[in-house]
Amino acid sequence: MSNATIQIESTGLEEMFRFYGAVKQKTLPDTLRIHARVLCVELARRTQPFGDKSGGEKIGEKAITKDIFGGRRSSGKGKGRAGLFANLRRSQEVYHDVIGESEFIEVFKTKAGDIYGTDKAHFLPGASVSDIADIHRANFVNGRMSAAGGDTRNIGRWKYINKYFVPPSALQAFVASQYRKVGLAKSGWAWCAKQLKNPVKGSATRGIPKWVTRHLGDYGLGQVQDNAEDRNNPRITLTNTAKYADKVCRKSERDVAVVIVVQKMVKQLANILRYERKKLQKAA
Repeated sequence: MSNATIQIESTGLEEMFRFYGAVKQKTLPDTLRIHARVLCVELARRTQPFGDKSGGEKIGEKAITKDIFGGRRSSGKGKGRAGLFANLRRSQEVYHDVIGESEFIEVFKTKAGDIYGTDKAHFLPGASVSDIADIHRANFVNGRMSAAGGDTRNIGRWKYINKYFVPPSALQAFVASQYRKVGLAKSGWAWCAKQLKNPVKGSATRGIPKWVTRHLGDYGLGQVQDNAEDRNNPRITLTNTAKYADKVCRKSERDVAVVIVVQKMVKQLANILRYERKKLQKAA
């Protein structure tokens, strides 16, 4: 488990921050806090699942479905994975106690005579939601699903399916519990935004979608070190303490987020100057 940390400071940007503060009638520390909040919003947008729109949680749910049931992945490890779990058929659930002593359990047979099945270690008709969660956790490495659940192992016409066969009801309940966690890593930045002193009106988490902020009632996965009052080096450090935060929001994304916040400030200042120039021209 690794945290994701980023720092916003005035070093090298003192004049810009002071000018912005003078225009907005804010102190330098408050100006830094305003942009630290904006940085939280940008960091949340750049944390997987990427995006900041309502309905974006569907991207995360789709990724969970691929990890659990299988499906083609666009890149990286696990491309074309078969999935980690499969639903047991009703007949298998009811009659699993009369399957016999064979280590190979038949799942279905093709017209060509190929027999698809699994071994007893992967045949779990009595699995509970917690049992499924344990298997899932064991295959979740460094914030990503392992390549478990790949292609079949073929021995003659027997094809071993590398999936855990579990009761549909338990699997559906587990999938639902995973869906509810979508946006949890993003919420670490939302929590940071809430911890900042807010020198302007409005919600501290504005700009972060509800499917992310919904987690704030149960989790507080962020830390803020506010050194904005430091005369020598005013700075604010934001840390997302969600599991594997550094994997779902890599340093490159955090660095880009800081650049974007500075660019937004420059653009806003340019708009203010343009507006003031027009006012002077009209007055003349």
